[in-house]
Amino acid sequence: MILEGWQKFVEAIQKREPKLFYHVTSANNEGGIKTHGIHGSTKAGDRDYAYSEDDAKEKRVYLFSSQDSAFMAAFSRPDSGIFGGAQPPFVFVKVNVAKIKPVPEIHDDMELPDFDAYYLVGDVPPHAIVEIESEASVTDKLESEDDYYDDYDDEVYDLLNEAEEDRLRVFEAEIVLKIKAKAVEDTLADIRSIPGVTIVSSLRSQRSGGGIITSVKVKFHPAKEAMTGQTYVKQILVPTINSREIPNCIVMRYIPRSLREI
Repeated sequence: MILEGWQKFVEAIQKREPKLFYHVTSANNEGGIKTHGIHGSTKAGDRDYAYSEDDAKEKRVYLFSSQDSAFMAAFSRPDSGIFGGAQPPFVFVKVNVAKIKPVPEIHDDMELPDFDAYYLVGDVPPHAIVEIESEASVTDKLESEDDYYDDYDDEVYDLLNEAEEDRLRVFEAEIVLKIKAKAVEDTLADIRSIPGVTIVSSLRSQRSGGGIITSVKVKFHPAKEAMTGQTYVKQILVPTINSREIPNCIVMRYIPRSLREI
């Protein structure tokens, strides 16, 4: 009986939904959220149809399971209806749904499932708002994290294969990809075909479900002289990888502090 009780407890814990989520919106909404919370919407601000096909009056608040997922989705899929037409600079709102009574059901979002996106029906009251962080603050946090990405092995590059780039501004950055297991080589080849990309080197990989999580270092040169490396990554590299042009692959994370000019 004790063993059965313990097994049920473990199963319940494993099935329990996380209580902390992150909402993304424009920075100019910060004051209103602090005062009134997050008001659910029946439709995205940039679209003329309701979120729900069954109930046009259903109000939703879209959330992400982690700040990393929220950050990456905001810059790789800003066109998604989840963001309701929000424009940068963004703020990232930490929400504790356990403080909403009754605790709302958390639904999986079908538009951005790879980014651990969810929604709840209704509103988020101000007392459920844990904190609000600016885009700049979150970027700085990601750049200063001390994790396994610290140790880069520069010798993984095959320098003999580098193109002649004496007259070009050349950058490199590390991104983490999730690729379907049978499509790794084709996907890396597709990424090399993105305008401006010259070298794509796989650093480390691990299996995850039916796919591969792989960390790659991308070397690139922006075509426009005035474009910074950061702008290229956010506006060209990541959105292109997450588009239909590069099938079977999504960007799980971009490592901002890995970006450097070489």
